[in-house]
Amino acid sequence: MKSLYKLAIVGRANVGKSLLFNRICKKNISIVHEKEGVTRDRIYSRALFDEKPFTAIDTAGLEANKLKLSLEDEINIQTQIAIEEADVLVMVVDAKVGVITLDHVVAKNLLKTKKRVVLAVNKVDTDRLKDKIFEFQKLGLKNMINVSAAQNFNVEELLSLAFNDFEFDENINLVSERKTKITIVGRTNVGKSTLLNSLLNEKRAVVSDQRATTRDSIDSDITIKDKTYTFIDTAGIRRKSKEKDILEKFSHSQTLKSIERSDICLLVLDAEDFITFQDKKILKFIEQKSKGCIILVNKWDKIKDVRQEHFLKALNQKKSYFPTIIISATKKLNLNKIFPLIERIQKNKSRNVQTATLNKFIEKCIQKNHPPMIDGKRLKIYYLTQIKNNPPYFLFFVNYPNRFSDTYKKYLINNFRKNFDFEGSPIIFGVKKKPQR
Repeated sequence: MKSLYKLAIVGRANVGKSLLFNRICKKNISIVHEKEGVTRDRIYSRALFDEKPFTAIDTAGLEANKLKLSLEDEINIQTQIAIEEADVLVMVVDAKVGVITLDHVVAKNLLKTKKRVVLAVNKVDTDRLKDKIFEFQKLGLKNMINVSAAQNFNVEELLSLAFNDFEFDENINLVSERKTKITIVGRTNVGKSTLLNSLLNEKRAVVSDQRATTRDSIDSDITIKDKTYTFIDTAGIRRKSKEKDILEKFSHSQTLKSIERSDICLLVLDAEDFITFQDKKILKFIEQKSKGCIILVNKWDKIKDVRQEHFLKALNQKKSYFPTIIISATKKLNLNKIFPLIERIQKNKSRNVQTATLNKFIEKCIQKNHPPMIDGKRLKIYYLTQIKNNPPYFLFFVNYPNRFSDTYKKYLINNFRKNFDFEGSPIIFGVKKKPQR
């Protein structure tokens, strides 16, 4: 089956590319801010033109000065990759600023690709700016259109111009087989983007030794044995005392949203830093959102044997149902273990346990440890049944729900984990009073 057409949005910094990208995709994906250089990676999303799906790509603002920090050079490379893989290019310029030298440089490079290039003259928010389009004729691009991403003006017309005469495959449907969504989370600078690049075998996310390089949540598809996974790389989460930049705060809210829409989270720890308070907070959030999780201890190759033993001892002592893999993202150590474990967790999330089996389990637990007496009345558990899966949800039917103490519930849950294979999967337990006959 033919792959989707790709449309890349390019241009210099701060011309409104990310807002236009969000308008095209009809959802807030890229961070929009008046500060330059907010978008740093290639951001991919499915979108529709005339009910036909295509892939939209948001890119970082192109920089003319190659003498800047290495990150800027890396960003230019990311944008160049998007230009090369796209079928049609949308160059965005600023009507309020007019033509500048960098616009000429960008247009010249895009014309060399021999691909269709549409010039989107953005920020035409008033009628008096509509004639500014004629000023941009000097760039040499024949397909031009006034747009206003802020007012959602001419966005559909822009797509019509971009995809004019393109033949879409009628067999391609936006709603295809559901992909497993994997979110890569962790503190700043633990190696999340390096891990993503190693899994992809390409440079998808910008990797730099500067802290907080990734700001947007980046979706990347990986297909292994006809199974497609959507990996979401996220911004690093810092301690609140250091969150002074509003962009970082927004990035973190995007990260939390990415966790919420994922099936499984890969929590990346830094072996050099051991397990931090912030790591535990992220893990707690994943648990609260009932997501599957794999803990990845990265940079294992950078610590000595004695420290490795200390780390392993600490991991063995932690009572977590989330499996742990020791990895090195740069050397690709143990990365081959990730996908089989993802599949196992997905199966565990879909697992069903028969009520008869559950009640035999409950009987054994009660025989070993009877429910406590509270206010002279003993809790009685009539039965346990599974209500649904993904995630698995079990319901206790009892005589007095308010007498089901947290301690006894924890005892039952711990034994449940030991008896049934739900490794890596969240489990939800509810309590309900048995209906009177």
